[in-house]
Amino acid sequence: MFENFNQIFTSFLVIMNPFTSLVYLLGISRDFTPDEKARAINSATFIAGATLVAFLLLGPIILSLLGVSMSSFQVAGGIVLLVISIRFMLGNRLSASDQGSKDSRIMIIGVPLITGPGVLTTTMIMVGSYGYLQSLAGALAALSIVWLTLKLSDRIGRLLGERGLEISSRIMGLLLAAIAVEFLKRGVLDIVSSGA
Repeated sequence: MFENFNQIFTSFLVIMNPFTSLVYLLGISRDFTPDEKARAINSATFIAGATLVAFLLLGPIILSLLGVSMSSFQVAGGIVLLVISIRFMLGNRLSASDQGSKDSRIMIIGVPLITGPGVLTTTMIMVGSYGYLQSLAGALAALSIVWLTLKLSDRIGRLLGERGLEISSRIMGLLLAAIAVEFLKRGVLDIVSSGA
């Protein structure tokens, strides 16, 4: 039943790119107490997870109502992921400064940093390819790794340093580009084979 779990889990983890959220968290939590930081991490992860699960359940219904085929969505999704991957590789990310209240800064970690357009796109593609159960299991497993990464943010930040975090984020961007190309290839092949 879970023969594709590793592929699904890896795809979600790469697209969630925990290093981007980690860098942002370190920047916005300088004025947080330890308790506030712990609550912020839990709240951000919950927001990200709730958004992901809602889209996982409702996304296919929305596609059906719009009359959009999964093949077309794979092609469009591949293009979106490719653009996001290029941004990661170029080092583009949200500024950690001047982001308003603590609550608004926390929400930005949940959506769009953890669960952004790339994750929502991948959710739809995974559901169409592997079904609800495997997609949900893989997504939640990846989200748990992101949560753990954020919980250990201070230690990881000290260990890797700013340059190490930047390099790690760019490597994740390169992996994401490879996944995006695979989605594009599958979508185009499906469209050609179906004669659509």
